[in-house]
Amino acid sequence: MAPKDKDLQEIYNRVFTDAMKYTDQFPIQMVAATYIAIAMRLYKSTLSPEEYESMVEAIMETEVEPYDKNGKGTL
Repeated sequence: MAPKDKDLQEIYNRVFTDAMKYTDQFPIQMVAATYIAIAMRLYKSTLSPEEYESMVEAIMETEVEPYDKNGKGTL
């Protein structure tokens, strides 16, 4: 695995672990909304308007699997 890939996997794992801890205290929709709001602000702060729009499109088009916290389907 390339160093950048390792770094990306490491930060993903750390942030995901924190997010799952927050779901023990707060509704999962609240946690998700907080993380996406932070992500959008970070993107808007670092990308050009065209890059930002491209990122939003990429996010909207990306399929993801739901997280199964209890092994019984979606949360």
